[in-house]
Amino acid sequence: MGVKLNRIFRPGAIGALIDEYERVALELKNLLSTITQEEFIKISDPLTKDEDCRSIQSVMKHVVSAGYRYADQICDFLNKPVVNHNYHVYNVVHAIDELENFIFFTAGIVQDNLKMTDEEISATKKETRWGLYDIEMMFEHAIVHILRHRRQIEKFMASQK
Repeated sequence: MGVKLNRIFRPGAIGALIDEYERVALELKNLLSTITQEEFIKISDPLTKDEDCRSIQSVMKHVVSAGYRYADQICDFLNKPVVNHNYHVYNVVHAIDELENFIFFTAGIVQDNLKMTDEEISATKKETRWGLYDIEMMFEHAIVHILRHRRQIEKFMASQK
């Protein structure tokens, strides 16, 4: 049985996006909570050229690393200092902890910016490593990133059965 969702409905467009970011992270967390350490480290795709996609562990290292990069970019959009992140994804517990950590960190960044107007959101537009983005687009990218990798982990799990 998964963790129950205690819904918070934050105000504003950015509030809605952080709510959805938390929701997809919870879905991934619930999936990870069903995985053994053996399944976590097993090479599920030995033929891939993408080092981030060989095992559930490598996928989660990538998800956590990307989650912190998205948070750093959101800091940049909001003219807040970027933080040096130390994290480890050695096992399933670490993966869940770090997933929670980067979501919590991101929620803290935007706490005072939940009700940004459309004009304020548009004013955050900058060139990023992903192209020309604003804070809303970055959240959408981050949300879909978790969804894509949750699906990938589900496929790995199905192939191990």
